[in-house]
Amino acid sequence: MTKSVERSQQLLADAPTLYLNYGGVLNAGHGLLDDNGVITLDSGRPPFEYTPCLVDALAPWPQVQVVVTTSWLQTLGADKTIALLHDELRRRVVGTTLGTPPRFGEIKDGTAKTMTVIRHAAKYGLTRWLVLDDEAWGVPSGYEQQFVRTNPETALGAPEARKHLREWLEAK
Repeated sequence: MTKSVERSQQLLADAPTLYLNYGGVLNAGHGLLDDNGVITLDSGRPPFEYTPCLVDALAPWPQVQVVVTTSWLQTLGADKTIALLHDELRRRVVGTTLGTPPRFGEIKDGTAKTMTVIRHAAKYGLTRWLVLDDEAWGVPSGYEQQFVRTNPETALGAPEARKHLREWLEAK
């Protein structure tokens, strides 16, 4: 049995941290997994189509660590979900938000993913973080600059999403 990614790498509080969703970010559309483990997107587009955009954007910034936030974690578990990533992204993964579950009220009002990330960042004392997610709803005042809500139809193919990511990476 292989070691869990969360046990093999340490989340560093002072390292820039990117919270990464898959659907609507790396994929245009949302994934369906069949019994054979084959991913099909509801958009008909290829899975992980925009991964090269993220790999290229992060290349000059080796200190950026990744925390996976995708809902695929609940179905596949951390190891299988992380294993789907391109090698360059997988090497950066330091954890997932699985250990920071949403509260019932957040599920009810649609802010579950947003608030889970905020609590996760606080729990680990992260000082510099950014969320890439198409489902970042109900972002509290004061946190807007830490969330890039991508369009699920264009994902990271949208120039404005890549621009926001690039600006975050270049900020001191």
